Amino acid sequence: MSDFVTAMTGAGLTVAVGLTAIARSVRPTGRHRAPRPAADTQLLRPAEALDQFEAYCPAEDRRTLQLRLRLGGVRCTECHNDPVEAAQ
Repeated sequence: MSDFVTAMTGAGLTVAVGLTAIARSVRPTGRHRAPRPAADTQLLRPAEALDQFEAYCPAEDRRTLQLRLRLGGVRCTECHNDPVEAAQ
């Protein structure tokens, strides 16, 4: 094998490894939902949550712990969505 072929093989492998590293860094992370803004993911104040119960959440597609809010309405503790709105 000549020195030229060896050098070209090394350069080709270097480019291939670099492209693979770049492709892996820009691909999706596998999360099934987009990240939410920080204001939406804040925890509820204790005065806002009156009751905790377990019920079906359509966004999670399973039974989850939910909070009954003081002003009416329900909030899922896993996805922070209103299960009634998520069902529509």
